[in-house]
This record gives sequence, C-alpha cells and structure tokens, in this order.
Amino acid sequence: MALTPIVWDTIAAMEKIFCVILAAGLGKRLGGDLPKAITETRRGALIDQVLAGLSVLKPEKTVIVVGHKRELVEAHLAKSAAAKGHNIEFAFQDEQLGTGDAVKRALPNLAGCRGTVILSYADHPLFTQATLSHFISYHTFKSSTLSMISFTSPPPNGYGRIVRNRSGDVERITEAKDCNPEELLITEVNSGIYAVDSAFLKPAVESLTNDNAQREYYLTDIVAKAVKEGQRVTAFPLGDAREAAGVNTKRDLDFINSVLAEREIVKLQDSGVNFVDPATCWIDPEVEIEPGALIGPATQLKGRTKIGKNAIIEGSALLIDAQIGENAEVRFGSRIEGATVGEGTTVGPCAHLRPGTVLGKNARVGNFVEVKNAVLADGAKASHLTYLGDCEVGEDTNIGAGTITCNYDGYKKSRTEIGRGVFVGSNSCLVAPVKIGEGALIAAGSVITRDVPQDALALGRAEQSLKEGWAKRRRERLQGRSAGK
Repeated sequence: MALTPIVWDTIAAMEKIFCVILAAGLGKRLGGDLPKAITETRRGALIDQVLAGLSVLKPEKTVIVVGHKRELVEAHLAKSAAAKGHNIEFAFQDEQLGTGDAVKRALPNLAGCRGTVILSYADHPLFTQATLSHFISYHTFKSSTLSMISFTSPPPNGYGRIVRNRSGDVERITEAKDCNPEELLITEVNSGIYAVDSAFLKPAVESLTNDNAQREYYLTDIVAKAVKEGQRVTAFPLGDAREAAGVNTKRDLDFINSVLAEREIVKLQDSGVNFVDPATCWIDPEVEIEPGALIGPATQLKGRTKIGKNAIIEGSALLIDAQIGENAEVRFGSRIEGATVGEGTTVGPCAHLRPGTVLGKNARVGNFVEVKNAVLADGAKASHLTYLGDCEVGEDTNIGAGTITCNYDGYKKSRTEIGRGVFVGSNSCLVAPVKIGEGALIAAGSVITRDVPQDALALGRAEQSLKEGWAKRRRERLQGRSAGK
C-alpha cells in the first residue's frame, strides 16, 4: 500500500532514516580490478545510481561499507554529484565473510541512531525513487520491525527463497545453496533490500552465526530471528522484477544498461517524443529532445545532442553533440558530430557533418556530402557528392554536385569564402585561400585558384576541341582487327 505524498511527508518528519550500502564487492567477473561499486553504467557508476535512488528518503546518515581498493571508492564519491545529498561515512570490511558481517562493520557508525535503517547493495542500481518511497511507506504503515522487498522469479534461480508459514506470514529466508528440494520450488524471492528498526538491527546482526554451506554470516538470518522473537516481518512485493537485478557479470551490466536506456526513452515518450522503433535506439542521458520530434529506428543520439520541436531523424543516424533545429530533417544514414543544423534544414541521406559545421535555416545538405568546420547560411544548398571544408557559404548559394573546397596543401588549412547567391557548377574545385563574390557563377568543371569578383563568370577548364568522325574511324579500325582474328 502506497501512501499519499502528504502522509509520506508526515511519516518522514516523524521517522529518521539511515542507510547502509554494502560496497565491498570485488567485481572479478566484470573483467577488471576495480571495486564493483564504481563500475560504470550508461548513467554513471553503480553506486551513484544507488545513492540517487536513496536520496528520496533524505537519510540522516549513509554508511558505505567498503573493502577491496577502498581508496578508489572513497575518491570517486568525493567527486560524485549523487553523493552530495548524503551525509556519508565509511566502514571497512577487510575480509569477505558474508553480508551479515558487512552490516556488522557498519554498526559502530550507527551508534546512537534511532529510526529505520535501509540496507542495500552498491551493485543493485535499478531501484527507483518511487519504489523506495513506497517501500518505506509500506514498512511504516505495517508497523514492521523488519521489511524486505520481494519479487517473483521462477526456478531455477540463485535468489534466497522467502519461506512463509501456513498463515502466509514470512517465516525465514533460505539462501538458494541451502534450500531443500521443496524450497527450491518457491517463486517468491528476496531482493536483498531491507528496512529494519534500528533497535532490533544491532543485536540481530551481532547474534549471526556462519553455520551454513558457505560458512558465511548471512544477513538473511535476521529474518528468522525477528520471527522467533514475535517481531512483525513483512515483504513488499515489487511491481517490476527488473528493479531487483544485480551486477556480477558483463551480461548483467548489459542488462542494467538496457533497462536504463528503456527508462530514458519511456520518459521521452511521455513528454511527447515519437519513436518508430524505440527498442533499436540508443539515447544518452544528456540528450534533450523536444515534444513532437520523430526518431526513426536504429538511431544513436549521444553526448549533449539537442533535437528541436517537430524535427525528424529518419533512422540509422548517429548524432554526437549535435544541435538540430525545429522542423529540421536528418535523412537516413547520416552522421552529425559537433555540428548545428538550423530550423527547417534538410540533411542527407548519407551525409556527414563534422565538428564546426553550422547550417542556417532552410539549407540543404544532400546525399554523400561532407561538411567540416564550415558555415552554410540560410537557404544555401549542396545537394550531392560534395566536400565543403573550412569555408563560408552565403545565403541562397547553390553548390553543384562533385564540388570540393581544396582546403589543405599538405602543411596548413586555408579557408574559402563564397558570397550570397553564388552558383557553383558541378565538378568544380575551389582552391583555398579563395573568395567568390556575391552573385558570381562558376562554370562546371572549373578549377578556381584566384578570387572571383561579384557577379562575374569564372571558367577554369581546358578549352574543348573537336575531331569530326574520329569516333567512327576508331570503331571501324577496332572492328577490323577483331574480324582478322
């Protein structure tokens, strides 16, 4: 049962919350030597995601139990934005003796604390603020001494089973490796997240033994102790079992990232962004997309890309730190990096905009056009098979197919300046540094090495010569040789 925000605020004011995060894991199966807690997800380190979720509870104190290379975890959290809302203290677990032992290490940090202690793990980053708020509300509403978040998982699985008595009350948690055949069939399992009354926690943890198959101190054993004492124990059912996912392997990390990616897309959809096939898209957390935009399949939006209202990204596009204006259209297969596309401008298909490119309003960059460190003013067009590097193109200028700016002489880059209303014929080479005046016309196939004045015609190609009948004589000669064979 979830309480209303007003009721929750009242509870929060009455009940102090303390958090313990177990972050001493080694992370060997992730392929590196870093502490597992600072393994990176698409939204930052695992522990950053945990801290961000717990921040909704406004804990009085957050104790982080560190172990392997603790200095790296502590240095990371000193710079972490997610840690800034927490009053963090560290406890140290020098030897991996189980979750119960890890919590025991945090007890001195909780001395004198009175309230509810949330026990969580640094490698479980998917619990949302909404879930954690509802969980603590449920725990308080039920007047429980101990509550856990449970979910359903069909066997076989490695989760601890929640064993209930005939009345349906929680009796104990049995770790998967210690389950008998009947217990292994139980589908209600433990997520590992607890809310525990602080007065019960200390004696319960201190009484733990390692009489089990793994010779470890299981935190789950405090459930049986609470039941034995007649304390109230409850399980809060998780709506989305994926939130309970932890990270032990690279495959686990990939799953975490897929869920985080899906959440970002759902958030965008809820704000009015349209996706043709959201499952095939990758949207970085910093990306901003305005309502009405349409994102096609197999699109990657990375870095600080911004997509304007009603813009269209057709699909199979890669945009990195790109700025796309309202009503602009990026057609199939285009790559845009560090570039700005103006309102109503069309790019692609199969265009490449490199860093430093700025396209004005209602401009056009077409198929197989590459633009680098260049400015195309409003209405400028380069529709096919063109390279524009280190140049400025004026308003309403048309760049013909096959045109290139020759901007590099093997030692340095030089710029080309093209004025307003210029027509550059197909297959032209503009050898920088060079300036083309307003209204000028460059004849097709020209190589331009000198400045062209305003409204002038420039031709830079060899004069055409004709030899009447030459082609016919050649055919006859070749056909004769072929017949002789």
